[in-house]
Amino acid sequence: MSEHVQSFDNLDDMMAAMAANEDMANAQLTPGQIALRDDTGHTRYWVRAIPDWDLVIYGEADTILTLKAAGVGFDPVDNRERGYLTGRGYSAHEPTGEYGDTHVFDVIPISDTVFRLAKTLEWPTYSMLFEEEYRTLAALLAESERLAL
Repeated sequence: MSEHVQSFDNLDDMMAAMAANEDMANAQLTPGQIALRDDTGHTRYWVRAIPDWDLVIYGEADTILTLKAAGVGFDPVDNRERGYLTGRGYSAHEPTGEYGDTHVFDVIPISDTVFRLAKTLEWPTYSMLFEEEYRTLAALLAESERLAL
């Protein structure tokens, strides 16, 4: 995987570049990603495959009310409007979940049924999705991606 690190002369330039990248990502959202971002009243589920790391992250995005009740240190409405989903991400490496944010541009919305299946299968990695016992999950993930377009 090729990674590019950009340096900045000052904080203002860095913040401007971050805002520009965020705007570009938000302009390219699929209808499914927009629906995921805009549904702030229900717990929603998502998946992000990272083949180069043999990783799949299965996530759940908290509702705005849940975030407000938790007293998070940011405006959850503004955060979601900017495209960020706050909640837990689960994987074979973090089976109990890791709390944080991910931008909706990087994920595919999935149903709670697909999420529960991934949990039952103990959060399969990317390469595992090609094995026979995970084919149902792989097919459901592929269908979720198709529906998000």
